[in-house]
Amino acid sequence: MQEIEISGKNIEDAIANGIKKLNCAKEDVEIKILDEGTSGLFGLMGAKPAKVLLTLKNNITPSRKNAVRETADVDSDLACKNVEKYIKDIISMMNIELKDLKVYYKDGIVEAEVSTDNGSLLIGKGGQTLDSLEYIVQLMLNTNSDTRVKVNLDTENYRLKQQERLKVLAEKAIEYVKRTKKIYRFDPMSAKERKFIHMYLENAGGFDTFSEGEGAMRKVGVKLLADKK
Repeated sequence: MQEIEISGKNIEDAIANGIKKLNCAKEDVEIKILDEGTSGLFGLMGAKPAKVLLTLKNNITPSRKNAVRETADVDSDLACKNVEKYIKDIISMMNIELKDLKVYYKDGIVEAEVSTDNGSLLIGKGGQTLDSLEYIVQLMLNTNSDTRVKVNLDTENYRLKQQERLKVLAEKAIEYVKRTKKIYRFDPMSAKERKFIHMYLENAGGFDTFSEGEGAMRKVGVKLLADKK
């Protein structure tokens, strides 16, 4: 099962953005409104984007062919240039010294590797600050239709360490489900972590995953496929 949390100027825009990213039709997804957002002063200052959760229905998979075609229309040079500027501006406002910043475009994604004098502050508890910074940069980048492309932000190889930790948790879940034939529920995770768990278990084969809970308490569950019981 694949799901994404995505934002937009309003609910309709957020849904349209999500459907475009998933490369599917509106009827192929379950839609849950997470935040209706606010327009803010003059439609800009203090504005808060609307946010929705889109979950692909059973047996529906996104079209990779369409995904490749869409990234061909992205101005990757401008996207990288803007990401670099956004990160430098935000980190400066956080009073963190920027030591090095590498921004490059790879496989349809803008990758940004940041080195500062205080990596733990930039990462935050459970990666929350790093996730928030990535989210803000993504929103700013999406204001230009020519630079609407996914952003991955990392520092001190936190994302790699995070994935290794999640792999260990996923393997424990696999062992538990195989041994007990019962559902295993992970602790609450961020959207980025839930997505990784969904994909990892999907690639493992023989398992079905789902998400449940609200907001910060949303978690992933895993069980054996019906024909594997």
